[in-house]
Amino acid sequence: MSYKSLYYSEFGEPEVVIQETNRRISHLDEDEALIEMMMAPINPSDLIPVTGAYAHRISLPSTVGYEGVGIIKKVGSPEKQSLLGKKVLPLREEGTWQEAVVMKIDHLILVPETIDHRIACQTYINPITAWLLCTREFTLRKQDFLLVNAGNSSIGKIFIQLSKILGFKIISVIRSEQYRNNLSGLGADYILNSSVEDVFDAVMKITEGKGVKAAIDMIGSSAGTTLARCVSDGGDFRTIGLLSGYQVDWKYIANHLNITARMFHLRHWSENCSLAEWQKQFETIFHLIYKGELQLTFPQLIYPFNQYKQAAQKALDPTVKDKVYLSFNKYES
Repeated sequence: MSYKSLYYSEFGEPEVVIQETNRRISHLDEDEALIEMMMAPINPSDLIPVTGAYAHRISLPSTVGYEGVGIIKKVGSPEKQSLLGKKVLPLREEGTWQEAVVMKIDHLILVPETIDHRIACQTYINPITAWLLCTREFTLRKQDFLLVNAGNSSIGKIFIQLSKILGFKIISVIRSEQYRNNLSGLGADYILNSSVEDVFDAVMKITEGKGVKAAIDMIGSSAGTTLARCVSDGGDFRTIGLLSGYQVDWKYIANHLNITARMFHLRHWSENCSLAEWQKQFETIFHLIYKGELQLTFPQLIYPFNQYKQAAQKALDPTVKDKVYLSFNKYES
């Protein structure tokens, strides 16, 4: 069978350098499965590497996409026939922006039937990152504050929901007043508008001069450095995004702040965790979704796979606030 696949062989603007190719899949090893993709979101983490931001660790050519959901269509072992038709997350190995992905069966995440594929496709990058930060990287108690910028982003909304699940306080930073009511409805304890407020002064007022226990930056540049300044002595600061395109002032942070500060890379965890740990974290996220404690937004902007260039342009448009998704084959349009 021949399947279409999206890749890039040079770094540059995603809508320019991402290309389509045909891939023939004629053989599966006994421990492998062929998954026909259903849907994949377009995350910043999908497109930023295409620009060359992480050129030092990416070998070209490279297939695009870190996240998505599909259905098992073939298996290499006759003993695994019961898996046919199962909905799965094909992660950790091949890029997901393909009509079909070949993966080790043991690495696949089985999706409960109770979870719609439009929700399942977005349960890796943002939910797992947020969960690991709040439960592994930080120790947040009832009286502790977590400070987060890009508060209206998909992951920003997840942090708010986790604050209710895990029982800590959260301060969300936004840059437009139009998002305040939405985040307040989700349960944010405090919402700061950086376009009209001094974030540092506001945080010090909220925390009575103590600062926050932990902060998570998704923007970089001076916005991220300001968040680091808000962290109390001995606290934690993590960067997980670079929406501004510029790094925080790491030299200032290292020389002037008594905090633990570093980048958090989900890929480091995924490359080093055991299969048992890998499965356990997804089971936790699925359980929270099933109980209704964690709510992800159904896709609003869906592009067919063959319109990937238009989809990438839309995802990169700063005026577009909804996440963009790619749909595959006959599953959705």
